[in-house]
Amino acid sequence: MSALVAFKASELTLGQSAVVEFVVSEADMLAFATLSGDHNPLHTDDDFARSKGFLGRVVYGGLLAAKVSQLIGMRLPGRDSVWTALSLDFRKPLYIGESARVEGTVEAISESGGIVRLKLSLRAAEKLLAKGKAEVVIGQ
Repeated sequence: MSALVAFKASELTLGQSAVVEFVVSEADMLAFATLSGDHNPLHTDDDFARSKGFLGRVVYGGLLAAKVSQLIGMRLPGRDSVWTALSLDFRKPLYIGESARVEGTVEAISESGGIVRLKLSLRAAEKLLAKGKAEVVIGQ
């Protein structure tokens, strides 16, 4: 587990970034299916996913959003923060066992409101999987 950090809005700078690297395992997929109740065969059945043009089962978008949550809650801005808005535009699928990373970059800071806007990207190798934004309120 990575170290927990806690930035105040006044300690952040435009362009500051943080990364969470991860690999989604079979166990992660099973746990997410159980937790979410989503048993869509695109995520649970290799043959079905292949019949739809994918290389195999596709990692849940919600599981990728959970990695954004890890980034926000553990790295940037960290403890005492909560997102108030999140948007992700998925471009390509992530497959089980692929190395991936989510990166957040500070795009705007409102010190008076304690609000930070992050630009987000999710990648596997150099392939852009998703991009988006998050608005985060930092506890003071």
